[in-house]
Formats: sequence, structure tokens, C-alpha cells
Amino acid sequence: MAAVPTNISIKELLTVVMPDISKKALEEQGRIAELSGTEVTMTVETSSDKYSFVIKDGVNITVSEGDMPSPNVRMAISDNDLQKMIAQGELDMLLGMSTDMSAQKVSTLKQLSGAMKVNLANDDGSCYTISTVFNGAQSPACTMNMKTSDSAAIMKKEASPVTLFMSGQITMDGDMGFAMGFQPLVT
Repeated sequence: MAAVPTNISIKELLTVVMPDISKKALEEQGRIAELSGTEVTMTVETSSDKYSFVIKDGVNITVSEGDMPSPNVRMAISDNDLQKMIAQGELDMLLGMSTDMSAQKVSTLKQLSGAMKVNLANDDGSCYTISTVFNGAQSPACTMNMKTSDSAAIMKKEASPVTLFMSGQITMDGDMGFAMGFQPLVT
């Protein structure tokens, strides 16, 4: 994944950097033809703003400030957590899925229904929390707890979420069936 400057604003990350990184990654992976005819919608809510995305054919990404009705993915993260993630270069969980899209992942994403909260623990004892609602459903729901470094390893394909779960490095509470349905998005 491309390096993200550690001094950019949240707005610049979400409206310029994230779409650019996603487009470049998908072009480099040769996924453009595979994603032809697909569309995914997403809203990222921070403490102070909302940013909406429409991703068509994998590379046509439209970003607008504000909300959108019924996005496929609604992600919420505090300004404070997101600014720390930027400053510490720990954006793998946020950027990972958008840089590794496939037709199968789009299909999974459109069928997934529920809410997931991910708590990412840092070595310094701090924690980031990302809450995500898929296709407007608040249930079933689960909470996943892991280290930020394990999240990065999953997104870089250096570790398997199943292996990390089986070894106790990832813990989960809530609906395990929903959690298993989420897995194809990160493998």
C-alpha cells in the first residue's frame, strides 16, 4: 500500500488520498475488467463531518461531502482516532479493503447485513475504534478486538484472520456467523 503523508488532514485523506490510492492499487492489480459493472456506496462519518463515496467499475470514484441515503457501508470513526491513525501511519484497516476489491468481495459486501465494531489496540496502550454498518442493518452485530499490527498484517496478506483468531490474537464477541460472513472481505 502506498505511503500516506502523516501530516495530511482528514478531509484530504478521505477526498483525495484514499480515492487515488484505491484507483492506483486496482489498476496495478489488473482488476478493472473484473470490476466492470459493479457499484459500491460508502459513507465515512467522523466526529465532525461525513464523506460519501460511489465506486463504479472499481476506478470511477466520486466523493462528496455529506451523507447519502442507504450506503452499502457506513463507517464511523472519531476525528481523534483518525488523526492518530494518520499521524502514526496506521491506516491499513481503513484503506485495505478499498485497495483490494474484487468482484467476489463486491458481491459479499452487497449481501452482508449487520454491524461490526473493530477495536484496534496499539503498543502504547491506546485504542482506535471503527464501527461499520453493512447495508443499513444494526443486527446481527459483533465486536472484534485485535492489535493494530495484526490488522496491518491481515490487510497486507501476511497473516490470516482465521489463524490469528485460533491463536487468540483476535477475539470476538457477538454473532459469530456474521463475523464469518465478513471474513471474505479481508482474505
